[in-house]
Amino acid sequence: MVNKSIELDRIPETPLKDQLMRESAWKANLDDCMVCGKCLSVCPLAGYEGFDPRQLVRLVLLGREQEVIDFDGIFQCTGCDRCTYVCPMGVKIGNLITRARGMRPNDKKPGKAQLTCELHRDKGNNMQIVTEEWLETLDWMREELEDDVPGVTVPIDKQGAEFFATINSKLPQYHPDELQDIFKVFHAAKADWTMPSIWWEGTNYCMFSGDLETWERTLRMQVARVEELGCKVMAYTECGHGYYATVAGYEKFNIRPKFEVTHVVSLYARWIREGRFKLDPSRNPDLCTLHDPCNAARKAKMNGYPDIIDDARYVMDAVCSQWVESWPNRENNICCSGGGGALISGFKNARMEYGKTKVEQLDRTGAKLVCTPCVNCYDGIGDLAQHYKRPWKPIHLWRLLARAIVI
Repeated sequence: MVNKSIELDRIPETPLKDQLMRESAWKANLDDCMVCGKCLSVCPLAGYEGFDPRQLVRLVLLGREQEVIDFDGIFQCTGCDRCTYVCPMGVKIGNLITRARGMRPNDKKPGKAQLTCELHRDKGNNMQIVTEEWLETLDWMREELEDDVPGVTVPIDKQGAEFFATINSKLPQYHPDELQDIFKVFHAAKADWTMPSIWWEGTNYCMFSGDLETWERTLRMQVARVEELGCKVMAYTECGHGYYATVAGYEKFNIRPKFEVTHVVSLYARWIREGRFKLDPSRNPDLCTLHDPCNAARKAKMNGYPDIIDDARYVMDAVCSQWVESWPNRENNICCSGGGGALISGFKNARMEYGKTKVEQLDRTGAKLVCTPCVNCYDGIGDLAQHYKRPWKPIHLWRLLARAIVI
């Protein structure tokens, strides 16, 4: 970014700052920034191609916010919000970045975050999976699972079911076998649940692209579907950003659903406490470690939404023969390097560079498996393992739980 003198009494209009100051749920008072550098000290992107969160704040305050909007660093950012977490003044730099992304024209946004957002709006899911194909995949996976779990069912659009299950569309598209783990968990818990035929998508990339209008629209369409079926609880799949985009979006857009939203990790923990499963942790003999997804852990906790930090550890204790903590962990954990839309924004070199810290963190654990209760984190950590030729690999928590369940 170019340095130039500014006449403070001649700062032009600042629509980005004005919007941030008008926010009700997501206000970010940039004037409180003391330029202390704590945000810089924890930012995984700090220094990469000149990225400095303090500089973004100062540029906006000095009326040079167009430079922020045009800076590709706002799309390389993983949205982990470690900067906001440590800020002594509570300046929400993550909100600044989201708003700045939204002020860049859609056709100028890098990568596929905006395209994915629009596919969600127009097709009901990110992968353009038509309903007939979706239902065929569900039935196919159920039939294969029936050999190991006799009598397993996958209720479709069950009116009045307690749980409305969401699914990240990467599963039916790339990892359909993992649907069987989810089916097995709900079956073994004897849950009253349903898989919707439409609006089952468990992500929301509109938060990443800054497209607030489409973010709100997709949320409202899914809410309408849950309420049409009369479900009491939305069981949100293992997708950190999808969960956060939902609960934070409801507050941001003043959406008042007639149902609760619960992350499935919290359901796993509840069902284990209730004794619904017979578990054999010896079925997971390899040493595991746990990755805390930024959105379902730190960001949820910071903003007063239910997080999965303790519940994830309770489940790990119950289903693993051995597992160790990485450090730092919990709300201090390091991003997988794929968050905030970075995974599909087209800056892989940047992700691999600032992902080194995550690689070093995981190396220290000596674990063979990295439990990632988030599909994006699964992909982010998988990319790091492949790039740096590491022996450890990611695994979802539903797979560890399903393996341990004795039918």
